[in-house]
Amino acid sequence: MQDQASKLKSSQVVAVISGKGGVGKTLIATNIAATFVENGKKALVLDADVGFTNADILLGAFPKFSIKDFVNRTCSVDDLVTRTVYGVDLVSLGGDVIDILTVSEAVLKDFATHFLKLLDNYDVVVMDMPPGFSESYMPFLALADDFIVMSTIEPTSIVNTYTIVKLLSIKGISGESIHLVANMVQDVKEAGKLMNRFSEVVEKFVNNKVNSITIVKEHPLVEKSIRNRELFVRKHRNIQPSFSITRLVSILLKTSNNTKDKNEQQKVLERFLNFFRGAAR
Repeated sequence: MQDQASKLKSSQVVAVISGKGGVGKTLIATNIAATFVENGKKALVLDADVGFTNADILLGAFPKFSIKDFVNRTCSVDDLVTRTVYGVDLVSLGGDVIDILTVSEAVLKDFATHFLKLLDNYDVVVMDMPPGFSESYMPFLALADDFIVMSTIEPTSIVNTYTIVKLLSIKGISGESIHLVANMVQDVKEAGKLMNRFSEVVEKFVNNKVNSITIVKEHPLVEKSIRNRELFVRKHRNIQPSFSITRLVSILLKTSNNTKDKNEQQKVLERFLNFFRGAAR
């Protein structure tokens, strides 16, 4: 089973993370996924923002089951998937990761095997992660090929973003996999200068260099799309935020082939399980 499972995760997994809440992670994650679909990719959003799961609202979806239900044997793995009008599929983590950590080894292994097979049905999996950093979420972060680190240009957000990038670096994540996104920006030029300085600080003091910087301007049509439960990249294509998301996805598409060999060579199932076991201790 382990040898077979070592090639289960052939999809590109993109983790959308942040140092604090309220920076627009879910908004960016859902719009990125929809843009992948428009580029001919089969995309899944994994809503792992426990306690604040709202990807379903933006995608106009109504999930009946979560991964917690699967672990409790009340649904099949196929029942987890909710289709949306945008061509993006949705799976909700549901509850707390601790619910998964407390199950038996057999159930945990069954969950991990089916979960990885589920991911393998997609070209791209976009994970909307909780804000901050917790070891309990490492099993999911360990699957990520790319990390979109969300921030605003407010000082507190910048400090938290630096902490997240530093933690990723300590965990051995190469800067080639790290993409900075400054959201809800009013002055694009000034924000660009700030994020470039941020990148220089990361390179100097963390010894890591981020792959890309994306500036998403604050726009009334984005706010309107949220109120109307629509994705702005589909409803308002000719605005700066939509252009920024399109550019970011094009960058991610270029990185997708760089991780395949590495992922195929590693025993993904065992690695995934080991992270769960470590978090449970």
